[in-house]
Amino acid sequence: MLNLQEKVYEKMNILCNYKEQIIYKNYQNNDKDNLEMVTIIVAMPHNRYRIYKGISYNSNISVTYFTIEEDMYLAMTSTLKINLGEVASNE
Repeated sequence: MLNLQEKVYEKMNILCNYKEQIIYKNYQNNDKDNLEMVTIIVAMPHNRYRIYKGISYNSNISVTYFTIEEDMYLAMTSTLKINLGEVASNE
């Protein structure tokens, strides 16, 4: 059986092969709870990012992913400059 990181890379290869553009990778292992997690963020063309999240719990593996736009990524990393004058009012 493939380990968790290999499963995440397998999903990446099915969807797109951007391994060379990995900008973030985090691996966490909690032996006490028998929990293992991998998070990988990949830069994609056209100012998009794809986030892959792999979780292994009691030998069950789940790999999910989603794509975000650059402004959402910048907001999450606190580097987005927001001009409050551009925000529409609901009044």
